[in-house]
Amino acid sequence: MKKKLIIFFLAVPLLILIYFLTYKEKYTYLALGDALAKGHTPFDTYSTSYVDYVYDSLKSKYQDITMNKDYIDEDLRIKDLTSLITNTKNESNYLPRLIKESSIITISIGSEELFSKIRSNNNINNKQNYIFIDDMLKDLESLLKEIKKLTKSPIYIIGYYSPMSISENNKEGITALFDYIDKKFYDLETDNVHYVDINEGFINNSSYLPRTNNAFPSLEGYSYIANRIIEKIES
Repeated sequence: MKKKLIIFFLAVPLLILIYFLTYKEKYTYLALGDALAKGHTPFDTYSTSYVDYVYDSLKSKYQDITMNKDYIDEDLRIKDLTSLITNTKNESNYLPRLIKESSIITISIGSEELFSKIRSNNNINNKQNYIFIDDMLKDLESLLKEIKKLTKSPIYIIGYYSPMSISENNKEGITALFDYIDKKFYDLETDNVHYVDINEGFINNSSYLPRTNNAFPSLEGYSYIANRIIEKIES
């Protein structure tokens, strides 16, 4: 009996040492979002999005990281995503579990709604644009509250960029509107919610927005968004 105890006490530290030498932490990158997250191109096709670039960067640092893109959809809206999280009656809905298990989350949502609104109001100074933004950001705040109930992992919320070319005629109005949007987004930041500001890089940048009648970025534009996210993660 005494011999068995000695063997046991010698074996346990060895097993613990082997565990720590061989253990590799598993990471999960959960990407949530709409057409931008899906990689909608200026030519109405789909290609590499910022999500893919971010994953490639994370993969180079954490070999055991996996990515989930199951909740990326072209037509996904802020309230749709909130409903998916809170709808516990739907047994096939496993988004809450994914959020709980995630190591890092990125979200881009609402840009198409914003682009459509701005374009429908020909006057950039139209007060309806500001009312719409206030309502959108309230919905986004509700969405983030639901996500934060499920995880303390870092959440990176990607901001909006102006789909319009800036000229002397509209510069003041566009600048004021997107400064207002930035302030609203920064107000959403908390201990684990981080805002990724991308607007500046898109201003009059034909490399990122090659078609004036289409608001979606080129591959260079998606790469820029990814780099902004990665900078935020690394900081």
